[in-house]
Amino acid sequence: MEIEQVFTRRNSIGQNYAQPIIYEWEDEISKEMMIPLLSYPSFYKAVNRFKIHSSLIGPSNNTFRFVINGKDYDEPMNNKHVIPCVIDFFERDNQLNDFYRKHSRNKIVLVSSPFDYQYLKEKKCPIEIGLFAYSLSDRYAITHSDFEKKYDLVLTGRQDPLLYSFFKEYVKKHPDVTYVKRGQELENDTSKTKGYFLNGKDYLGTVESREDFMKIQAQGRVSLYGVQGYLDGFTKGFYHMTPHFLELIACGCHIIAHYPAGAEGVDAQYYEFGSFSPSIESYEEFESALDNALNTEVDLKKYSSYLKKHYTSTRVKDLQMLLSGL
Repeated sequence: MEIEQVFTRRNSIGQNYAQPIIYEWEDEISKEMMIPLLSYPSFYKAVNRFKIHSSLIGPSNNTFRFVINGKDYDEPMNNKHVIPCVIDFFERDNQLNDFYRKHSRNKIVLVSSPFDYQYLKEKKCPIEIGLFAYSLSDRYAITHSDFEKKYDLVLTGRQDPLLYSFFKEYVKKHPDVTYVKRGQELENDTSKTKGYFLNGKDYLGTVESREDFMKIQAQGRVSLYGVQGYLDGFTKGFYHMTPHFLELIACGCHIIAHYPAGAEGVDAQYYEFGSFSPSIESYEEFESALDNALNTEVDLKKYSSYLKKHYTSTRVKDLQMLLSGL
């Protein structure tokens, strides 16, 4: 089975700097496979609204598309010619049959997390399941030997609650440390304000684009990273890696991480978290790790070599191999 086109949703109202990550993946797939990027046909909205079931409505060419989460559904996309890739999968036992129904005509369903791949295999998913793991666009390849590091810590994206509690304690005990984070207050910024501040005082500006995001992240020597799955809510127990881990490496940052070990740490094993940071479980471990990171240069050769395994172009080659058997 060969993919002939990629469906994409762009220029929608209310998008933020994170959504273009998907567009970057789509661009790389289109480039590597030399296939077109196409917008979803406008009449699909009516098809979904009236829940029209017909095998004649969906695409007749083999079409790749990203699906935002396991609940997301487009009626015309339940089609033998469509290869969906689910980005965020949080479907529990009582939700799985509905998920299977939504993809009953797809020859294969891809997931972005090794954890989800194993989870669905263990649940004996009746649909063919494949792994198209999170990646980083090739545009972020490390091409130079140094970064302009202005600050000790730069925190972007969602913060792990445990690591953030250690961070707050650390900066109170080490007032000379420079840190950049969203919002002025030291308490975690739950309102998701766009403004970033240096040590809660000097306003540095807003992050409005992917370029802004990567630029400010690359100015930090160290950053914090935690997998999903620890907090109560719909993500509880789904220990997903997010692409931010790869972004931190591309930005030349030391990483202080928190992740599960053992059987639940499937993503952590796949992405070799342990070669960058042990899972930090206590303040004493955090303080020692941060002290060491602030006094050690990043091994950019190691970082560059690692990222070659996780660029989107590499994933595309893996995908082509996977689909060749269908």
